[in-house]
Amino acid sequence: MNSKVKTALKAVAALLVILMPLALIFGIVVLTVPQYSNTFVGVLDDKVDRLKDIEEEKLIVVGGSSVAFGLDSELLEEYVGMPVVNFGLYAALGTKVMLDLSRAGISRGDVVIIAPEVSAQTMSMYFNTETTLQAIDDDYSLLRYMDINNIPSLLSGMFRHVGNKVKLAVSGKPDPEGVYNSKSFNEYGDVVYERPSNVMELYYDPNTPIVLDESIINEPFIDYLNEYIAYCRLVGAEVYYSFSPMNELAVKEQYTSEELRAFEKLLGEKIDCDIISYADDYILDAGYFFDSNFHLNDTGVKYRTLRLAEDIILAEEIPTLVLEPYPEVPALRDGLIMLEGEEPDINEKYFTYEALPNGNYMITGLTELGKTQTSLTLPIGVRLGDSNNLVAVTTLGEGAFSGGVVQRVTVSADSRLKQLMNGAFAGAGSLTRLDLYIESAESVLPPADFIGTASSFEIHVSSSSSYRSDYFWSSFTDIIKSDL
Repeated sequence: MNSKVKTALKAVAALLVILMPLALIFGIVVLTVPQYSNTFVGVLDDKVDRLKDIEEEKLIVVGGSSVAFGLDSELLEEYVGMPVVNFGLYAALGTKVMLDLSRAGISRGDVVIIAPEVSAQTMSMYFNTETTLQAIDDDYSLLRYMDINNIPSLLSGMFRHVGNKVKLAVSGKPDPEGVYNSKSFNEYGDVVYERPSNVMELYYDPNTPIVLDESIINEPFIDYLNEYIAYCRLVGAEVYYSFSPMNELAVKEQYTSEELRAFEKLLGEKIDCDIISYADDYILDAGYFFDSNFHLNDTGVKYRTLRLAEDIILAEEIPTLVLEPYPEVPALRDGLIMLEGEEPDINEKYFTYEALPNGNYMITGLTELGKTQTSLTLPIGVRLGDSNNLVAVTTLGEGAFSGGVVQRVTVSADSRLKQLMNGAFAGAGSLTRLDLYIESAESVLPPADFIGTASSFEIHVSSSSSYRSDYFWSSFTDIIKSDL
């Protein structure tokens, strides 16, 4: 046997050594019972199926959760005169995944509306391996529509993914309460879970400010988007860009009309399709939103649907008019939480506070006594004057533990905490543990990250809670331990 043959056989053997474990892991993943069917991302295969099953000319709206939470597809159908596919799901998947998967069903005569959230992440090449694997857990054949450049990441992620599936097969698959369950979607792909009003503590999420300038324009993403637009036109579809709904309280700067027109012009020069909407038409009153700066409540859905219908009718020259009036903005709820009859909170003395616009309190830092404590429990309220009545502490502000030596922080089950601000844990270099006894993950909005804590920092939650699969908390799965 000559040396070239020996070398070739060694190369083949080495390749088999690498591929066999991957093939084994992939086989286990595919053959094990799906574990994420009840989660928010568990409807991805249903959205792809609807897209592929409609053979007639259709309207496809592609984006993230602002599409899932922001359309009444049946109403939109009445105005545009063609079936509607709501092809938006989750920013943690990334816009790129939704663009890739939508190619599975785009055909001649279709109209595609690209409407990602206006943010640096959703307008980038962002790709989340674990979330994508969870989303295709019901149908791994969706891998064939993925960008080949993401396949190595997906294959390497299989090892961890199968471990998580095995754990869930033993402990029970996630079944989130409330809106973030797959049961919240209708056959169109719209979220139809009842949500009458804005539930955010400050009526917007200050951790995700909305910026409308060139800083959010990502050139690799623009190139990828233009390639997608070219593909759509190649198969005979028309493509337009529309803005997502945006909570006006979250808009970082107060832009003038001239500044917004300049941003639209810049974006229009970058992407190879018409922008059919004005940005300020989609900067909406906070009363139209639900639990994020992009998620609409029931009234907001109708408002956005009528607005988008008008834009599409004009762009496509459809011979009809939207005569239905826009719904009035719902009143913002009174967010003040009074805890009548409660005893003075013994933990109040360790913190400093600031009153929020709605009258509740935000923790802003530690008192001198608080800075000496290695273990702290957040107070549920602050005394109002000389009475024993308490006003709820609902927000953990930036640098809340800075200057202290705290190693463990506890949030009790009766805490009214609703918002962890970005930078809340900055300067908490000794903090190794956060115990969250609040059962419902939906009750508390996390910060963007937990930077500032010790390298061994962990979040401990109840084994019956849904933090690990929650829409907002799932990105911290690595440090969340369900053992309380």
